[in-house]
Amino acid sequence: MTDSFAILIVDDNPAAATALADILAIKGYETYLASSGAEALQVLRDHPIDVLMTDVIMPEMDGVALYRRTRQIYPHLTTVLMTAYAADELIQQGMAEGIKTVLTKPVDIDFLLLLLSTFKKLKSTNGL
Repeated sequence: MTDSFAILIVDDNPAAATALADILAIKGYETYLASSGAEALQVLRDHPIDVLMTDVIMPEMDGVALYRRTRQIYPHLTTVLMTAYAADELIQQGMAEGIKTVLTKPVDIDFLLLLLSTFKKLKSTNGL
C-alpha cells in the first residue's frame, strides 16, 4: 500500500475497471470497484477514498451526476473522469464544477500514475 491512498474506480464495463484496478494495485494503491453510481456511493460510505475515477457515460447515473452527488457529501474528494466517447458538453459541465481532469480511454497508465502521484503528494501536504 502507499500510505493508505485509496482509489475508487467506477465503470459499467467490469473488465476495464478490473484491469485498471489490478494495475494500480500492483503499483501499491488500494483500489475499490463499483459498476454504477449507486454502488459507488455505497463504497464511499464504507471506505475512506482519496480519488474517485469514474466513467462519464453510464446508465442511470453518469459520471458528472455521480460527481455532483459525491461533492455534496464529500466536498474534498478528488474526482477524475474517464471516457471513451465524445461527451463534450457533459465533460465541460463537470470541469466547470471542479472535476480535476478527464482521461481518455484506454487510459494512459504512465500519465495516470504520474497524476495519482501528484494527488498523493498534495494530500500529504494537506493541499488536496
